[in-house]
Amino acid sequence: MQELYRARAVEGPPGENGLRTVWHLSPQGAELLSLVDDEGRVRRQELTLLDEHCIWASGQGVRTGRVESGEARRPPVSTEVRADPELVPQRLVRAAQALATYAGQDRYILHMQRVLALAREGLEMSSIVAPEPLGRNVAFAPVMPPPPRVAVAVSAAPEPALTPEPEAPPEPVLRYGEALPNEVLPPVVRRSEGLVLVAVFGVAFVVAIIMLFVLMRGS
Repeated sequence: MQELYRARAVEGPPGENGLRTVWHLSPQGAELLSLVDDEGRVRRQELTLLDEHCIWASGQGVRTGRVESGEARRPPVSTEVRADPELVPQRLVRAAQALATYAGQDRYILHMQRVLALAREGLEMSSIVAPEPLGRNVAFAPVMPPPPRVAVAVSAAPEPALTPEPEAPPEPVLRYGEALPNEVLPPVVRRSEGLVLVAVFGVAFVVAIIMLFVLMRGS
C-alpha cells in the first residue's frame, strides 16, 4: 500500500459517458481507478489489492469481488474481476484496514478511505444489532403455565350510618278570618290616641301665642 500512496495519479481524457479516469498504479498489485465527472465529483471507484477487489458507485454503495489469477495486470483495463454475489465482509474489512494508514492529501485516496471506513462501520453496527441465527438443535425451555390465582376474601367495608332526615313540620290549619302563619298584620289605630295628639297640639299652639304676646309687649 505504501507504493500506492507514493504513486502519482494519471488522468485520462473524458470517455463517451463524459467521465474522465484517474489511475493510481502500483507495481506490487495495488490499484485505484476513479471516474470523475466534469465538476470534479467522484462517481465510481475501484480498489484492487492483490486478488481482492472493492467497487463503490454513487447511489449503489460498496460491493466486493476477486481478481482472476493467471493473467498479468499490466494495463489495468484488461484485468478481469469476478464480483461476489453478496458483499463479503472479510474483503471489505481488509481493504478498509489497508487504507486506514493513509495520511496523505490525495483527494481520491481520501475519498475511497472514507467510503470504506463508513461501509465497515455500518457492517459492524449491523452485526451488533442483528440477532444470532438459530441452529437446528436448539433446546427451548418449557413454558410453565402461570400459577392459579388465589381468591382473597375482602371484607366488605361497613356502610356508613344513615342520619335520620328531619321530620317535616305539620301543615298549618287555616281558618276563615284568621291571619296566615307568615302574614304581618297592620298596626291597630285607636281613637283615643288621636284625641290625645289633638289636645297636645292645641296646648302647644296656645303656649306659642302667649309667648309671642309677651315678646311684643316687652319690645
